[in-house]
Amino acid sequence: MTQILGNEKQGLVFEIVSARICDEGEERKHVIYTLQVRHISGNDDLSPSVIERRYTHFLNLFNALKKEHPQLMANIIFPKKVIIGNFDNELISTRSTGFESLLKHISTESKLRASKALVEFLQSAELEKAKALLEKREFSCALPLLENNFKLLNKVFTDRSPAVLIALCRLLGCCMSIPGCGSCHKWADLALHRYEGVSDSDLLELYMPLLTACIKIWQSGRNKEILEQRLRDLKRQGMKINETHSLLEEVTAVEAKIFSS
Repeated sequence: MTQILGNEKQGLVFEIVSARICDEGEERKHVIYTLQVRHISGNDDLSPSVIERRYTHFLNLFNALKKEHPQLMANIIFPKKVIIGNFDNELISTRSTGFESLLKHISTESKLRASKALVEFLQSAELEKAKALLEKREFSCALPLLENNFKLLNKVFTDRSPAVLIALCRLLGCCMSIPGCGSCHKWADLALHRYEGVSDSDLLELYMPLLTACIKIWQSGRNKEILEQRLRDLKRQGMKINETHSLLEEVTAVEAKIFSS
């Protein structure tokens, strides 16, 4: 059930590696499909990303793309709903193959690959949980979810795509909210590097909050001086920053602006 995606991320594989029947909790009995995303190249990916999705998640992705790009989706056959037999092994296997074929098709069409529907499919379930934890200030619990979210998006999309940069800045903001977090410098370095060459006006709204956050991380030394000078230069060029907002708050505002339009 393996499909190799033919996009900029060469050798990217989306694979349904397992499926299980879940009848726990208040929800009706359903099947959960485990989707693994990894690269294959000279060396196999030692840290594949894994998410769990239900039939409904794949159906929502298919319907959204069919509505937005009917011609590109005209020849795609999606596994139909059935009244009985949802938990039959043969049906589950057939559906898994259909889901992989859908993802392979999306990967071959640039408009589908750049869709908000794909971003939502890849991250909405986990991101909803992470945001709820952030609101409750449970930053240490939100951190692993945000790390997995960033790494998954970074496998699928380009390094400077809006979804990836927003995920990276949210991850950094969460790290900064955890006293003594040892990952702050790593993610700050990466975020600053990724923002070099970014020209998207909406994304650039995050650059000054990012610089301010990084200045707090580097409390002394050459790095801080360079970042402070860069911030002063941007202010002289007319760029404004809300000094009272945290990086996490700015991420929320920019994300809403980009993905709600």
